[in-house]
Amino acid sequence: MRVIIKGKTYKANKEDVEKKLKGIRPEIDEKIKYFVEIEEKQFPIKQVVSEGLGLLKPAFTTQEAFAILQRLGFEIIKRS
Repeated sequence: MRVIIKGKTYKANKEDVEKKLKGIRPEIDEKIKYFVEIEEKQFPIKQVVSEGLGLLKPAFTTQEAFAILQRLGFEIIKRS
């Protein structure tokens, strides 16, 4: 699937993103609200997009990460 962030195109799919997060620890921050579960670990959505696409976190918004991960087929978990 093509993903466009700030006018730049990236190729991504769910399986590749999951592979790139293998062996990586989820970031822990009580302020983070949105996660995806990969290998029984909850990863913040910005960490998933950053690692999965090789981008620095300031390069995209949480809204963009949310939309990208939904399009890739990830279930977004909201922590209350």
